[in-house]
Amino acid sequence: MWKKMKQIKRIKPLGSTSPRVWVIEPSFGCNLKCGHCCSDLIQYEDKLLMSKEVWTATWNILGQVSPTVRVDICGVVGEPTLNPDLTEWLPIGRQLAPLSQIQITTNGTKLISGAVTFKRLLDAGANIIYVDQYGPPEIFEKLAEESGYPWYKYYDAPEDAPSPWKYYGPHPKFIVLMDHPGLWPKSRFRAGLLGNWYGNLNWEKAKEFGMKPLEQPLTRRCNQPFLYVNVGADGNYLLCCQDGLHITSGKFGSVLEGQYGFNSFWYGKEMQIVRQRLRNKDRAGTLYACAKCNITFSRCDFRHYSKEELSKYLENGEWVKFKD
Repeated sequence: MWKKMKQIKRIKPLGSTSPRVWVIEPSFGCNLKCGHCCSDLIQYEDKLLMSKEVWTATWNILGQVSPTVRVDICGVVGEPTLNPDLTEWLPIGRQLAPLSQIQITTNGTKLISGAVTFKRLLDAGANIIYVDQYGPPEIFEKLAEESGYPWYKYYDAPEDAPSPWKYYGPHPKFIVLMDHPGLWPKSRFRAGLLGNWYGNLNWEKAKEFGMKPLEQPLTRRCNQPFLYVNVGADGNYLLCCQDGLHITSGKFGSVLEGQYGFNSFWYGKEMQIVRQRLRNKDRAGTLYACAKCNITFSRCDFRHYSKEELSKYLENGEWVKFKD
């Protein structure tokens, strides 16, 4: 059923510092209130849908600075299918970044209701639909089968099935059905695969998932600010995927500032300082974020960027060396 897929060599306009993944949030807020997620703390009046202007600006920059990239349409804690324009906008992304691999991560509730379908999303330009099945698995399996696209269950994947987390380019299209965290095996919890959103959780509800506040900052590296660009529903850049409540929104600029604004964010003084700290396993130094974060993804301790690449920052379009 599955043809062996080769990962495609990336085009890197920014060299080794080119982003590997973009995370785009069509909707800030969710239609579920799970104990393991900080969406439970988002107030109704703060919920927001991304505008077409922000969507287009994001893809325009993405296509210029990282044309071969995995794009996660999942938001930080937002449910992407709550944005009713998502299917209509996917062709815009595909046109502006034709070599990107577009993955939608959803809780599946809008698939069950029929508001969106696997087929419409994949036909519109998405490559991969990754579903945390908040609903009966047999319904999702039926919907996946009816789509006409290949699919598999994450924990029962065929040996040759492609991974949703690798980059194959714009061509493969498939569906992955995954259990939601309430049904995860204990091994995934032990591996630290649930983040604590900078400590912003309803801790009473989080107890159900064995989650508790971080007692002291971790002495670990993290790969997120080196590899991932995170764009909130309002168009503001966020420090990383754990900023579910947008604590860092407004600190790094907006996609509406174009590629110049992106460069000022990606290579700006604050981002470079955060990266320096993380390179030295100093999470405690970034009090507003990393000091409160418990994420230890499997590759978090890998080194990224050379010493030279971390020795300077971009200010007003000019490179400035950090003082020793």
